[in-house]
Amino acid sequence: MKITILDDYHDTLRTLDCFRKLDGHEVAIWNDHVQDLEPLTARLADTDVLVLIRERTKIRTPLLERLPRLKLISQRSVFPHIDIDTCTRLGIIVSSGQHPGRPSYATAELTWGLMLAA
Repeated sequence: MKITILDDYHDTLRTLDCFRKLDGHEVAIWNDHVQDLEPLTARLADTDVLVLIRERTKIRTPLLERLPRLKLISQRSVFPHIDIDTCTRLGIIVSSGQHPGRPSYATAELTWGLMLAA
């Protein structure tokens, strides 16, 4: 499984003890921010799981339709920057923190726990 993590500006994820639990998976961590469609598509082309550290990267229909392997998007916050309707249509699960006005049924922490346990 290829896991891509965007916007880890301080390159801190690799220093966490639990990061070793991802051994056996291909993990790509990007420390810079790219928003343009073509370079972002190239960066995410073979990604199965996308982890968003920040809410800065817009995940919209033109990008999602170019990522046929993407199965899961996980992040720590709400998702106004993600096209949820397109994710639903394409069968991509979005796991997020609490949504405004609604309880959180699928938290980002649970997703991380499942990935680490795999």
